[in-house]
Amino acid sequence: MPEELEDLVRIVEVEPIKEGVIIIEGFPDVGLVGTIAASFLTDKLQMKEVGYVESDVLPPIISVKNGKVLDLIRLYGGDNIVVILSEIPIPLPMVRPLSQKIIEWAISKKAKMIVSLTGMPEPGRLNIDVPKVYVLGSNDKISQDALRIDGVEAFTDGYITGVKGMILRESIRKDFNALLILSQAHFNYPDPGSAAEILKYLSKLLSISIDIKPLLESAEELKLRLRDLMRRTSQAMQDVQKSRELELPAVYL
Repeated sequence: MPEELEDLVRIVEVEPIKEGVIIIEGFPDVGLVGTIAASFLTDKLQMKEVGYVESDVLPPIISVKNGKVLDLIRLYGGDNIVVILSEIPIPLPMVRPLSQKIIEWAISKKAKMIVSLTGMPEPGRLNIDVPKVYVLGSNDKISQDALRIDGVEAFTDGYITGVKGMILRESIRKDFNALLILSQAHFNYPDPGSAAEILKYLSKLLSISIDIKPLLESAEELKLRLRDLMRRTSQAMQDVQKSRELELPAVYL
């Protein structure tokens, strides 16, 4: 990584993170699907904060919850999983260096794989009771292994932008294992139902127990609480021309 990019983004471990973990990222994106799913996962697995991302590109904001000051982009660890969460949409100048840094860091930790969770814009989402889940791996083996689990389809054609796309590209270039999991979702509205379908699949993939009933029961509350983040995320996606995806067939992202 060029020195200027190396200095732009830094991953700080506040507690030692062991080697061989699976990394899951849920940065804000379409329908906040990844964010909802990853946040729910950290809560249900009772994961604790183990690190954060530092960058001068991040806005001068802090997050305060229950009287505790939190970094905007945080790492949570538990068992053999590390989850990366963000309180804000990733600023455009930070997308590429952040993606490169994450893969560089994952390789240094000898991580087994990085899994990106996201929504796939579906104009007819209101008429879909159970959103479809799609997968795309950084190599044929990852894709084939992911498809062995019932209830998913291969993502074969389309566009992937933002951090998700850059992480996948960097993984291919670095010969690192990465998997993108997508679920049909509302484009401009928080979609807990879509996040639930991703969690169902993730529980099978990682052989962990995830009860999604509380997520579905709190769906309306989540939609209200996440309205502001969804608004800011929609603007950020437009900055990388992601809004054009609405003009593409539903299978495209």
